[in-house]
Amino acid sequence: MNHIENIASLAELDNFLDAQIEQNRKGDFEVLFLDQLGELSNVSKISVEQTDHDFTFGICPNGHISMTNALACGVSNEAELYWKLIGELFNATTLWFGWRVLEPLEGQWTYKKEVNGYGPMENMIKRAKELNHKITAHAVLYPRNDVSPDFLHHCTPEEALKFLERHTKKLVEAYKDDIDFWHPVNEAYAGIQEVGALKVNEGLVYKWVRDVDPSAQLVDNGGYTIHPEFYEKGIKNAHLYGADVDYLGIRGYFEYYNAESLLFYKKLWNHFDHLTSLYGKKIKFTEIGACSKNPSRSYDECMTDDPTVDMGLGLAKTDAAVDAMMTEETQAIFLEKMYKLMFAHSNVYECSY
Repeated sequence: MNHIENIASLAELDNFLDAQIEQNRKGDFEVLFLDQLGELSNVSKISVEQTDHDFTFGICPNGHISMTNALACGVSNEAELYWKLIGELFNATTLWFGWRVLEPLEGQWTYKKEVNGYGPMENMIKRAKELNHKITAHAVLYPRNDVSPDFLHHCTPEEALKFLERHTKKLVEAYKDDIDFWHPVNEAYAGIQEVGALKVNEGLVYKWVRDVDPSAQLVDNGGYTIHPEFYEKGIKNAHLYGADVDYLGIRGYFEYYNAESLLFYKKLWNHFDHLTSLYGKKIKFTEIGACSKNPSRSYDECMTDDPTVDMGLGLAKTDAAVDAMMTEETQAIFLEKMYKLMFAHSNVYECSY
């Protein structure tokens, strides 16, 4: 039985989450020491260090459209330090695999070389693998003009569809042995995804990924809209083409928040429970961020404590939130609470910054 509704303070919430972590993330094990004859050997002291975890604590090194390309893909002392810090803090890497990043010019790929300031992507794959990181490819198709190659605007719809199929299959074939999780389509709000001359049902991209890599783990990655209907559409369209959705991906960039909003944390926990009961799918919080300064625009009309409201994720309408300044301190408090909340929930498998 879920007792979170009975919680009346943040201190009680912390205790609740601690108990959930003990139950959901920890387990007992035995160590037996045998001598060369297979007999039990007495050992008075051992040292054990955990080196990995199934929960994904992730980071996206190359930002949005490779804006940190020199650090993520480059070779320099700064790049070495950058990836050293990533290895110390995280156990997983999400790589921005946007189409414009991988094929900025028709037929010119950034897999092993730099093109128009993007790539080479091989450098990031190599560094992430050296860290023994789980790797997520984000995203095969992001139906937005600024993250798609310009040549989609100078071809026929039939050509655009062939370009997308070529791009998808070439990408998955090249990296299927390196990628643990795929985001086939990012923020697929409409039934048909459109960019330039391209028009395609999202399920077809799921099919192409699955055709090339039958063991691929597929994430239906959402946007700010995390209503259950968003996932219902993605799951239905994937099934339409014979593919399956393995994870529900939630995205949340918190431009205005109240780090002390107990109501918000409780509703987000209940939202995870609701998605689990509806679909029986695992959940990944694939993108999280929180501002450390006040937003430049007003949210007076849409601020809410309910994290499932369209475009309202993370906006807390309370007196404390309205009067509070966003600082690095509030950012740290909020993110720590969010990571703990997600780590404690038995059906959440990722939180990536």
